[in-house]
Amino acid sequence: MKTQRELFEFVWATREHVSEVSGKPLLPRHDYRWHWQFAHILSKGTYPSFKLNPDNIMLMLPDEHEKQERYDLFNERKEALKRQYYEDKN
Repeated sequence: MKTQRELFEFVWATREHVSEVSGKPLLPRHDYRWHWQFAHILSKGTYPSFKLNPDNIMLMLPDEHEKQERYDLFNERKEALKRQYYEDKN
């Protein structure tokens, strides 16, 4: 993938349209907040090589995205991705 839009399209096409943290249905594509449902687990600035990695995306509702650090599942995936990131660096 070359762009964040392509990444989001791929994730949308290959995953269920429910929040990974609450199980609630996600907003439809035509909603202006649609793109806010794609939460980067590792920040794009600190981990640029993972910016377009589908494994670095969790689907969640926009209000959940705003408080993503509060979710255990999010933090578990973050630690696993950090390990993977640094293993790939070595």
